[in-house]
Amino acid sequence: MPYDNTEELRTKIIGLGETSVRKSYYPQLQDRILELERFHTLLDRSREMIILVEAEDGNCIVDCNAIVPTILGVPREAILNTEVVRWLPFEVVEIMTILKTQGEVKECCLVETIMPSPMGTFPVEFILQCASCSDKNYFIVMGSNISERKNAESKIYTLAFYDSLTQLPNRQLLNDRIIQALAKSQRHRKYGAILFVDLDNFKTLNDTKGHHIGDMLLVEVAQRVEEILRDGDTLGRLGGDEFIVLLEGLSYTMEVAAVEAKNFAQRIKETINRPYNLSGYAHTCSSSIGVTLFLGTEQTKDSLLKYADIAMYQAKQSGRNTICFYDPAMQEAIQLKMTMENELRSAILYNQLILFYQPQVDLSGIIVGLEALVRWNHPIKGLIAPNDFIPLAEETGLIISLGQWVLEEACRQIKIWEDRFSSHIKVSVNVSVKQFQEGSFYTMIADALYHSGVSGNLLKIELTESIIVDNILENIEKIKAIRSFGIGFSLDDFGTGYSSLSYLKRLPLDELKIDQSFIRDITMNSNDAMLVQTIIDVAHNFDLQVIAEGVENEEQLSFLKAFGCKIFQGYLFGKPIPVEEIERLLIHTL
Repeated sequence: MPYDNTEELRTKIIGLGETSVRKSYYPQLQDRILELERFHTLLDRSREMIILVEAEDGNCIVDCNAIVPTILGVPREAILNTEVVRWLPFEVVEIMTILKTQGEVKECCLVETIMPSPMGTFPVEFILQCASCSDKNYFIVMGSNISERKNAESKIYTLAFYDSLTQLPNRQLLNDRIIQALAKSQRHRKYGAILFVDLDNFKTLNDTKGHHIGDMLLVEVAQRVEEILRDGDTLGRLGGDEFIVLLEGLSYTMEVAAVEAKNFAQRIKETINRPYNLSGYAHTCSSSIGVTLFLGTEQTKDSLLKYADIAMYQAKQSGRNTICFYDPAMQEAIQLKMTMENELRSAILYNQLILFYQPQVDLSGIIVGLEALVRWNHPIKGLIAPNDFIPLAEETGLIISLGQWVLEEACRQIKIWEDRFSSHIKVSVNVSVKQFQEGSFYTMIADALYHSGVSGNLLKIELTESIIVDNILENIEKIKAIRSFGIGFSLDDFGTGYSSLSYLKRLPLDELKIDQSFIRDITMNSNDAMLVQTIIDVAHNFDLQVIAEGVENEEQLSFLKAFGCKIFQGYLFGKPIPVEEIERLLIHTL
């Protein structure tokens, strides 16, 4: 059909073209729209804030995902086409400014900050990156709520640096604080102090009332001491019942700083001394406090803690509930003690111990028994008396192995004398309560008798009175079991400790030894004389033999004979002497 004019034809042709193009691209357009919808749905489902910002002077927000309006508490329309500084923290806008000045940046920029919100502030990690589209520059801002991560980091930090019971700084954090305090002291030339606080008799509370009560006490002590701390001071817990107080910024002079530290330690002591109510249980507590001063970085944290510990130990030795400053002499004494402990350990291992023997005689002066007394034949110092190393052996636990050596050596010597002289003289061996209470003590006795071939009736064990107050029923049964070997038991130093007639009646003993402290003044002190006579009478009433030790002169001997004592030991009859000299006496006696 012919057209009236060319314009009409042109319009028709264009119309046919548009229709053709529409038919050709419509499916592709639909796919693109669906793709965009899916992508936008994906963005809206994200828990991260995603914001597109036009990188112009205004930094206007072009688009954002659904969670952004939720966090900001406004509709999406109120956010679009507004400046980003209205909604995001200043740190984010500052990063955008930096990116603009640097031009196009491929790498991401990361910033952690606090995000304000109607629901409350929370920590956010923002990632910013530049992007270009249709000849325009944009900022892509992605923000993640990192509250859970921060909480986890906080918990990890707390576990690593704080005590879980008291929430005080632990050893690791204390070490850091001390290092910082030393640096500050160096910079300002002011003294500081470390106070080592140890609760007295804490183990007794734990053992008798339970660890939950002990924990309550530790928490209460921590709270009390924290209340009196100055700003900048640190209270920490090393473990158990040990606390450290770090005092900073004391005086410029040592004398004044020492007074300040002592006054503060006194406040701590008085605070801890106040009564406690531990879940209904009324408790009183004291503390031993060691103090050491520092100035600058001349001393290390380890040495300062050691010095404070030494001073605390000295406070314990001084009777507890007291304050003691570190003195280099203390360290020297402890060092000597440690050296002696190591040497004593070697002495037991390498057979540097020897036994001396002191005679025990009857009314006629005939040797009826011997007491084995250990000596330490030091390779450099020579013979060391037992009073100089037995207390150390008790304290360190070496008394167990030392006592075993004495027992085995005494049995070996008894067998030699039995074979050589046909001797039936009993030998007494001192046994500490700690050694006696060892679970393996019965076996130790049995092995010593078996390996030496000695009859038990030639051996006597001397125990101190402290056995009466420690596990008395269990000790009675153990004594009965050991007596089955024929071994006799003597109660040493009777009258100096926990003497009790009721216990004396129950203990299966053979002998009492009167302590030499009563014998010494028996001729001059009527009280001592009366006490000795009473002990002898009590022993006879219980059918126990009595030995008076420490007899040094004829006057003492006469008094004892008059009181009815029949066996004696002391310098009047002979000092403790080596095996060779004892054998010469035995040759003339037997």
